[in-house]
Amino acid sequence: MDSPSRHATPADSDTLIATLVEAFRTDPFWVHFLPDPDPDRAGYAREPALHDIMAAEVGSYVQHGHTHLIDDRAAALWTPPGIRSNDDALAAAFGTHVAPEMVETAIPLFIEMEEYRPTEPHFYLHLIGARDRARGQGLGSVLLERVTSICDAERHPAYLEASTLRSAGLYRRHGFVEVGVVEFAPGVALRPMVRDPA
Repeated sequence: MDSPSRHATPADSDTLIATLVEAFRTDPFWVHFLPDPDPDRAGYAREPALHDIMAAEVGSYVQHGHTHLIDDRAAALWTPPGIRSNDDALAAAFGTHVAPEMVETAIPLFIEMEEYRPTEPHFYLHLIGARDRARGQGLGSVLLERVTSICDAERHPAYLEASTLRSAGLYRRHGFVEVGVVEFAPGVALRPMVRDPA
């Protein structure tokens, strides 16, 4: 790969946010929670809300030293074993931009999803995505392998929630196994997946 991943720092926040906004602009999970009044614009109308949410995500995760970036093309937000990100800013942004009745319905589902998370120390992949022009280039695999190689060397499991069947297929190719499905709406589900060290 001519563009290896590197550790991101707070100075990279704008690039991380822009990358993740583009990556998740048409993701089923965010399409559900941030309905676009103009579907012909392919998600562009939801970008300001998604920007605020991704800014909260990046602000929470980048400080833990396991956020990775490939140029301005792809990014991944991880937490290492024993670390839980403070999600207060994310919860506030989510509550600001998502309809209150949808938030209320989602809370028990988020609680259910938490039950699938390993209890032992593990790496947690919160978000991974690529810009439109960078999809299909193997960048997701590069970002995954950067941390799964550490998992193997240090004997740690890894955990994530896949938001699409396509992404679940990528994760399966890297050793993740689906352990459940949490359905938020018809066709909108997160799939908790765990990877044991190889």
